[in-house]
Amino acid sequence: MKIFFLLQLVCIGMLAANERDLSFSLKGSFTTGTRFLYNIDRPDSYGEQRMLSSNVGYGMDVRWNMVWDRFFLGFSVEKIGAHEMVPVYYMQSDIPIPFDEGYELTAMELSGYYVVPISSESIKFYLGGGFGTYDGDRNFSIAKIKAATVSTVTYIGIHVMTGIDYQLFSRIGVRFEIKFRDPHFDVTTKFDQRSAEYQGKLIQLPQGEYVTKINLFGVNYAGGLFVTL
Repeated sequence: MKIFFLLQLVCIGMLAANERDLSFSLKGSFTTGTRFLYNIDRPDSYGEQRMLSSNVGYGMDVRWNMVWDRFFLGFSVEKIGAHEMVPVYYMQSDIPIPFDEGYELTAMELSGYYVVPISSESIKFYLGGGFGTYDGDRNFSIAKIKAATVSTVTYIGIHVMTGIDYQLFSRIGVRFEIKFRDPHFDVTTKFDQRSAEYQGKLIQLPQGEYVTKINLFGVNYAGGLFVTL
């Protein structure tokens, strides 16, 4: 329902824009930090955490003029993910067992952009902000056995940003953007089997359901190409 509501707002905006400037962009992104908070439903063990620093993504957005020349309304979709494997001597094993941790996030955001007066025809500086929905999943495995996802909780949050558009040609340009936001989502996982065999060893897997909060608290840097239609 939340995604459907966002798409409705986009369609209304595009109809209102009529023949005004419309731009489409493709981008790559890098987020400086993501925090995993484990067992948030268990006060006795809450506090364990892990950090991932290589969070890369890709996405697209659509922007169009609304009301006057310096204001744009936009809708963006972005996929972000990270992955890290750490060998751990687990359950008194005499060999390192691979603990594989990662996530995938889909961000859908509705934003407003204001082009600051110091801009020119070829270079536009802008400020912006808005809200979005952030839906994700945790990818976790021990000894190459993946935990199953029981449930996820979607987060709704706000963001602010600043960026620059540089017009290379009449309809093609490059865009660089810095975005500040704090999306998180909760994932409940469990292992469907009790043990796994790894390098001839029988490895016991954790039992029961575990709730993990995944928080993309770092700054989001993005860059790409845009086309004005």
